Amino acid sequence: MTLRHRRMLRLAQSSQLRQLNALWLLRAREARQESRRLRQHARALQERYQHWRQRCLLVACTWCQKHLSWQYLDQPLVDLPPTSHGVCPPCFETQVQALRRRKP
Repeated sequence: MTLRHRRMLRLAQSSQLRQLNALWLLRAREARQESRRLRQHARALQERYQHWRQRCLLVACTWCQKHLSWQYLDQPLVDLPPTSHGVCPPCFETQVQALRRRKP
């Protein structure tokens, strides 16, 4: 292999390296942009959740703590706990049967 041929080969390799480097830099820039977009989206979702959470009250079963429903409030929650309690049908039946067994 001649000296000229080796120089041409090194130039071709360095050109390929520059192209690969440019490609990786482009991908890194795109990844940073996508990460920024996802962080902004996550912040927007968090704000929407907080707004929704202040306007809705979770109703959970007193005995089994199963989530029963959400109740919309006209006024946002300020000093109230975000959960209220009710009784789910299976727990209600269990409690009614227990009360019937107690009565003579």
